[in-house]
Amino acid sequence: MRNAVRFVKFKSGLLCLMLLLCGFKSVDARVIYVDNRAGNNALNGFSPKIVDGKNGPVKTIQRALDYARRGDKIILINNKIPYYESISLSGKRFSGIGKENFTILGNGATLNGSIKIPMNGWKQLANDLWKVTPYRKGYFNLYLDGKILPEYKPEKKQPVKLDDIPTGKWAVYQGAIYYRGSKNQLPPTEAFSLAGKSVGVSLIDVEGVSISDLNIENFRIDGINIHDRCKNIVLENVTCSGNGRSGLSVNGTSQVEVIDSKLVNNRLEDLLVTEQGVADLKQTELSKKGTVTP
Repeated sequence: MRNAVRFVKFKSGLLCLMLLLCGFKSVDARVIYVDNRAGNNALNGFSPKIVDGKNGPVKTIQRALDYARRGDKIILINNKIPYYESISLSGKRFSGIGKENFTILGNGATLNGSIKIPMNGWKQLANDLWKVTPYRKGYFNLYLDGKILPEYKPEKKQPVKLDDIPTGKWAVYQGAIYYRGSKNQLPPTEAFSLAGKSVGVSLIDVEGVSISDLNIENFRIDGINIHDRCKNIVLENVTCSGNGRSGLSVNGTSQVEVIDSKLVNNRLEDLLVTEQGVADLKQTELSKKGTVTP
């Protein structure tokens, strides 16, 4: 009888061990490839090139996130074509596991949040002054051929006077953008764009995340927003520029390490830290002093 009991215990222990080993196998980190030129969202993302059947890169970062699980690595193929997407990481599924961080490797690719201004979005006023009214208010930026145009700001925080806007500059007045073009310039026929999508990369309630070798630009609010309850976050060789509020915002109880990166030429703040957020900057360039608010 005792032998039978021992056998049952041994069998149960062996079964638990097998289940445990299977469990470890099921969470092995995988690599998911994204290619915004040659990829296809019907593929599985497990190969950088289309091989056969469903084996090949997906087309969008969002599709990769749909497939992703803890500890995975998402690798972007850099085709010199921006990814016009946003990335949102929330909860354990987008966290690391064991020694494996959840990783996004950009390979120098660009995440771009701008939207093109349609021809009928412009209204011509007097003296080469043009007006465009963004759908969303609060934060602004204006670009031409993907490059930031200089903003006119009156001295000593005086209200904007439209007649004072110089040629080639823009200003915000009563929720609209006013741009002074050169003589005979026709903005509706040129490649003007606005900061459109809200945030490039947003993180909340994640742990063990690495984002590297990625450019994040032209988003309406923040390039990267680390919202709350984020630990062991590493940003390396990341550039955040041309965003409407800040390049990097760290909030709540979040902690982030920023290495060999650039937070430059964002409209209001390059680095914004609020509440109990912590940003540890190492060999990181800012074009203006970071702001810390309670």
